[in-house]
Parts: sequence; structure tokens; C-alpha cells
Amino acid sequence: MRDIKLEIKLQKALDNGHNVWVIGDIHGFNETLRTLVSNLALEKGDYVVLLGDLIDRGPNSYDVVQYVKTSPNIVTVKGNHEKMMIELFSLPRLERPDVKLATWMYNGGRATAISYINAFTDEVGNEYTELLDQAINQDKLWMNRLPSQIILDKWRLVHAGYDPEVDLDCQTDSEMLHIRKPFHTATAPIDKDRTVIFGHTPTAGLPGHSSLFWGKVWFSPVLLDSGRPAAIGIDTCVFHNLDVPAVLTAYNLQDNSIIQQTRVEAWNKSIIKQTNELKEE
Repeated sequence: MRDIKLEIKLQKALDNGHNVWVIGDIHGFNETLRTLVSNLALEKGDYVVLLGDLIDRGPNSYDVVQYVKTSPNIVTVKGNHEKMMIELFSLPRLERPDVKLATWMYNGGRATAISYINAFTDEVGNEYTELLDQAINQDKLWMNRLPSQIILDKWRLVHAGYDPEVDLDCQTDSEMLHIRKPFHTATAPIDKDRTVIFGHTPTAGLPGHSSLFWGKVWFSPVLLDSGRPAAIGIDTCVFHNLDVPAVLTAYNLQDNSIIQQTRVEAWNKSIIKQTNELKEE
């Protein structure tokens, strides 16, 4: 799904000399996102495009979603984690969990559900269930309307990538929100005129990278006729708790500059456990 009006707006911003920054997977790290956006020093006419996976794993997915929804100069495409939330997150389903829900919970959904519940629970443990239910349904409706890709004159912005064996006009959410290796190892450009900027896969795991490349942007060795890389990976992985850099990356479509923010939130086993627990009554 595309949003043509949004694409026209973003392309016009670029044509008029404004900055359009693209940020990789956030995964619930609201403070890191807010700090990075502040460091971009946005001016009137500038935009930020997020590559999906706003939610799951990190400490406050609820706040990330509200921040993005209420920021007029921040837009986002849909990620596979938004797709899981759309399909699986509801209060009745939490009360009667099944295998599909358990899969989402295991993949970070528990932290998202807890962040929503805690946002509607007061200090003494009273849950405002009706307001919580409304918030969940409103946010799922918003997510469901998000585009799966953004196509500009020189760029394609997408969460995961494209299947090189499928015609570009026939790609679905199955490819654009989930694909990994066939896209990463493509030996020819997906789009001969446009560089694909994507997230989804931590860049340390992309071809030619290794554990030495944690926090580094990935540039495809495959080039367009213009000499630009055919693809650029910017999920520099902010959510892990390894002893390696944890950073959120912003890439500027106007001048190809990069600004990174080291994770702001403390993130160790104790805090991860706390993130996945309800407020105590």
C-alpha cells in the first residue's frame, strides 16, 4: 500500500531543499528516538520518515506510537511488528491467549502490551479498561492505514526490502515487511533508478558485515548506473543488551549525511524484566 499524497509532499520537500531524514527500527526506545529527533535540529519544511517496527521489545512502545502519531513532521511506513500488533493485540485475546498471540509475546509483544496497560493504570493499580481498549483499537486502526513503502524520485523507503524474483509492482506486505536474504544478496539493483533504504535486519548481519560492524550503516556493493548503492541498511540495532554499540540511525536523503544516537535508556536484564511486568498494585 502506498500514500501518494505523502510521497508528493516528501518529494516536494526534497526539491525545495529541505531535509528528509530516515530512521531505522525503534522497537520501543522512546527516549532514544526523542533525543535523536531533537539532535536533527529540524526546521520548518523538514521531515522524518521512520521505517517501521516502532514497537516491541523496548521500554515504552506506547509512548513511541503517541509521539509519532502527534508529530506533524514525522511519518512512518509499516513494519512486521506493527502487522503483528494489528492482527493480535486486543484485551479479549489477552484474556484467552492462543499460539499466535504467544508468538507475538515472545517476539517483543509482551513489552508493548505492558506499556499500553501501564499507561492506563494509576499509581495504586486501578486500570482504566475502557480507555485502554479504545487506545489499542485506535492505534491499530492508525497502523493499518500506514503505507508499506514510500517511493520518491531517487529512493524507495521500506521496512524489510523487496523480493528480486517478484515484479516490483506485484510486491506485497509478505515481501516488503519480512524479506531478508534474497533481497540482501541480490546481484542486481531492485530498482535501476532508486536506492532502497531499509531496516528490519540488524546491519551487523548483512553481507560483508560481522560482529565488528555493530552500529554501522550497511551499503550494498551493488551499484546503480549513477554510482549510488542499490540499497542501504540502517537498522543499527538499538534493542540488544550485548557489549557492543546500540545506536539508532538517521540518514538524510538530501545530502546523504548520517546522524546516530547511542541508546539513552539503561538496558540490562533487570530493566528488561521490569519492562515485561505490570505495575504492582
